[in-house]
Amino acid sequence: SSDSIMAFLSANIRVFLEGAYIGGQMSTFINTLGYIPLTQPYNTAPWNYSGTESVTSIPANVTDWILVELRSTTTTLVDRRAAFLKNDGTLVDVDGVSNIKFPTAAAGNYYVVIIHRNHLSVMTANPIAISFNPTLYDMRTDLSKAFGSNAMKNLGGGYYGVYTADSDGSGTVNATDRSNTWNQRNLSGYYGTDVDLSGTVNAADRSAVWNNRNISSQVPASTDNPVTKIFTGSSSNE
Repeated sequence: SSDSIMAFLSANIRVFLEGAYIGGQMSTFINTLGYIPLTQPYNTAPWNYSGTESVTSIPANVTDWILVELRSTTTTLVDRRAAFLKNDGTLVDVDGVSNIKFPTAAAGNYYVVIIHRNHLSVMTANPIAISFNPTLYDMRTDLSKAFGSNAMKNLGGGYYGVYTADSDGSGTVNATDRSNTWNQRNLSGYYGTDVDLSGTVNAADRSAVWNNRNISSQVPASTDNPVTKIFTGSSSNE
C-alpha cells in the first residue's frame, strides 16, 4: 500500500481561560467574528516563537491560539508548539481534533507550560507523560494540578481557570495592563487588551484587570530556548 500511518508523541490536557469562561465552557466570540489569525500569533515579543503553524480556516469551537512548552525540569525548556484551545478546555493540534503533537520530543515525562497571549501562564504541578497514548491531565477541576500556590482562579461550579488580564504578556497584571485597556478602549478585533475575548476592548476588560491586579504567574523563567525545535506544520481543515 502507498498509504502510511505516522504516530507522534502528544499531550492530552484540558484547561480553562478565565476571560473566556461562561457557565461551564469558554466563549468562541473572536472565532465567530473572524478575528483569530490563520497563523500563530506568538512570533512577537515577549514570546518570540518562530514556529510556522498555520491553517486555512480556524476549526469549529476554537477559543483561541495557545503556546505550549515542554520542560524537562521546572526551568529547562526543550520544546515549544503553538496549537488551539477549544471551548471545552481541550488543547488540540492545528487540525482542531487531535491531541497536541510534539514530533521532535523524546518520549518521557515533562512539565507542561500553557501560555496565552493575555492570560497568566500556568504549568503542570508535576511532570506528565508525553506519549503515543497520553492520559488526560485535567487542570479545570483541580487547583492542585497547577504548579505553585493558588496559580489558577476559582471560576465557581467546581472549575478553575488561568487568570486573565496580562494584556502585554509580562507575567504580572499591573497598572500597565489597565493603562493599555484604557488606551485601546472601544477597539474591536484581535487585541491583547480584550482580556475577556469578547472581540471588543471595553469597561469589562478594565474591570478584569482591576480585579486581578498584582497577581503574577508562578511559572519559573526558563533557562533555555529550543530554537532548533520549531514546528513547521499546517492544516487545511478541509
